[in-house]
Amino acid sequence: MSQDAFARITITEPVDGDPANTSYAFASSVEGRQITLANDMSLQPTGLRSSAIMAGIKYPGVYDMSLVVMDKPGPAAGIFTRNRSASSSVHIDRAHLADGKGQALVVISKNANVFTPTDHADAVRVCTLAAENLGIAPNDVMISCTGVIGVSLPMPVVEAGVKAACDALQPGLLPTVAQAILTTDKGPKTCSAAFGDVRIAGMAKGAGMIEPNMATMLVYFFTNLDIPADKLHASLARLSDATFNSISVDSDTSTSDSMIIFSTATVPYSDALFADFEAALAAMMSKLSREVVYQAEGATKLIEAKVLQAGDQLQARQVAKFIINSPLVKTAVFGNDPNWGRIVMALGKPGQERDSAIDPKGVIIKMGGATLFSGGAAVPLDLAGLSAKLKGLKKVDIEVTLGEGDHSWTAWGCDLSYDYVKTNADYTS
Repeated sequence: MSQDAFARITITEPVDGDPANTSYAFASSVEGRQITLANDMSLQPTGLRSSAIMAGIKYPGVYDMSLVVMDKPGPAAGIFTRNRSASSSVHIDRAHLADGKGQALVVISKNANVFTPTDHADAVRVCTLAAENLGIAPNDVMISCTGVIGVSLPMPVVEAGVKAACDALQPGLLPTVAQAILTTDKGPKTCSAAFGDVRIAGMAKGAGMIEPNMATMLVYFFTNLDIPADKLHASLARLSDATFNSISVDSDTSTSDSMIIFSTATVPYSDALFADFEAALAAMMSKLSREVVYQAEGATKLIEAKVLQAGDQLQARQVAKFIINSPLVKTAVFGNDPNWGRIVMALGKPGQERDSAIDPKGVIIKMGGATLFSGGAAVPLDLAGLSAKLKGLKKVDIEVTLGEGDHSWTAWGCDLSYDYVKTNADYTS
């Protein structure tokens, strides 16, 4: 079903490829028309309350704690990081979602609560305290923490914050909730969609330490369609493969990556509604995943790496990831340098299932729409002119044809700038 879902998406880009001005739509069989995603969470389901507060986790005067609560428990599912240093929050959420339902979400930013002597006990305390103040079951509370690793949560501050967040709840998903989950992000990443009586709203956080391998960063969806938890989980897993699992900022996998979906279950399930739901979710995940990369720490350009005619799909995916993860390719894009030699290096890197030599005569390399290499030789062209064109783009397309089969994959990354180094050099200080 997921491939059908992606086939129903229409992505419309401006000339410069600016993700901020790119629109995402999906074909709704229920509505009988194309439905364009809203860039905010205005098309959200009813039956939700939320709050965002400035608890003072690390800095004063910034949103750093958010709370979302459903009126009653409903179907819920999540997928999480495969990092072996996964946070206590990830372990707790996996356990709490084992029964396929949830009712509340607490997100703490500016502190990852990872690898501290009390990280598990502190996360459990947050869930318990939230449950007590809300009058719900503790195992229906999900928790996410994001920020610096190895620093203990300031529990007196956190406990006061949880109480304040519960007291500050207001109807609906507030825009400040999407702000409160951020760390070094340039801004909130949100979207929503509506078809028939169904509503879906989503928000994402992520700017660095991004090379997902199962889920990604922090991503949350809220819907009112009554979908069984096992089907919600299957949708997340399928659709994330070609979206959040196909992006990378810096090749590092976070300890806290989480993607969770909640349903208020007020709209009865039908196959037609579910098909539209998956198409909408595919469009939303496509949008949010690319915005995460484009808003990455220090990023100035989105990179789309498309690999064609690979021997198998695994090879296509590996090569696409090699291209977007290469520091040399990323810095070339930052410098508007059409250096196709760096792409040659990336597509042949070890670690692929296929270890035979690449035949240059079958390779075609394009960058920014211009063919740089074909038929075993460089293609003569005005490199200075191409460089000037690249300078005006906010999205740079790299397309590589391997000539070894009929499989393809697309991955998204970003350039590597001076500001990325500066941000991460100063991160804990």
